[in-house]
Amino acid sequence: MKIRTGTWRQRRVWELDNEALSLTVMEGGGHLARLALHDGPDMNPYWAPVWKSVEPWDYRRPKGADAEAPLLASISGHNVCFSFFGGASPAEQAAGLTSHGEAPLRRWKVTRRTVSAARLTFTCGCELPAAQMRLARTFSIRRGSSVIRVREDVTNLSRRDLPYTFCEHVTFGPPFLQKGVTVFDMSATKGHTYPTAFGPQQRLKTDTAFTWPMGPGVKGPVDLRTIGVEARRSGDFSAQLMDPRLDHAWFSALNPKAGLMVAYVWRRADFPWLGNWEENYSRRQAPWGGRTLTRGMEFSNTPFPMGLQQAVERGAFHGVQPCQWLPARGTRRYDYSIIARSVPLGSKGVADIRPRGEGFDIDLPA
Repeated sequence: MKIRTGTWRQRRVWELDNEALSLTVMEGGGHLARLALHDGPDMNPYWAPVWKSVEPWDYRRPKGADAEAPLLASISGHNVCFSFFGGASPAEQAAGLTSHGEAPLRRWKVTRRTVSAARLTFTCGCELPAAQMRLARTFSIRRGSSVIRVREDVTNLSRRDLPYTFCEHVTFGPPFLQKGVTVFDMSATKGHTYPTAFGPQQRLKTDTAFTWPMGPGVKGPVDLRTIGVEARRSGDFSAQLMDPRLDHAWFSALNPKAGLMVAYVWRRADFPWLGNWEENYSRRQAPWGGRTLTRGMEFSNTPFPMGLQQAVERGAFHGVQPCQWLPARGTRRYDYSIIARSVPLGSKGVADIRPRGEGFDIDLPA
């Protein structure tokens, strides 16, 4: 087993390798950029943007670029949105804040790395001066295991209680993501589409409740388990409420042609929502240029990426508070697991995922 320092797409990274799989973590922003099974398909399931990626500290924002531009210049795969999910307010933008908070743009530092005969452990994190918070992330992987355990500790450095929204923005892209092929499942019940128009070309109606997985389409019901081939260009967002009868929540992404599945499992109370973001070649502005197919599975403590102020002012949504509070000088711990494994070709998706000991039982329907 190894923990290596290197580069990927000209970015500084750490690579964690337990002899069964490897995970690539970017120093700039802490993004999980690459996941590879050693004995599985040679395919990175995470999204790697088609434009050039740069380190956050090397980015020079052009005059007139919007608040999302700094993040887009360095984004990849699974990025964390903290201490808010969505856009900064006009006043925050004027003060220099950008979309999804400071964490995905900070330089992350290593605080611990250990490799034994049985397990590797790696801790990195960053301080957020504007939010007055600290984020620390620890990976723990047993030798030969297909499960990556992740622990995140968020600490309030100030002397007052602070509200925050928090999202694990897991984004998939080609070649793993294929329209009409890649299947997404989750432990969801209710769903709700974005409250306003999300993009110029939408498959879904706005501000409409539904039951997963059939979304309320503009032209009739839409099966949200896939990005359908019927729409040449589209862009949508819907929020799914995880099953309140379960202590844990999960989602899976499975490509039946490649025989590869990736899944995440977490405590439902930590992240009761999962946002489904689809970008189907609809965004024409720079740097998108109508060239991107991607799907974000974004488990979160808030339903929509609308910024902290709107989350606080919205109040309970479908009976769930849309933000959390961190006590003065307090720390809160979050835990989730990443599972990567080969599955039989032609698999139809995932019916259920249940924690069992240090592993998981995964039901694949016949």
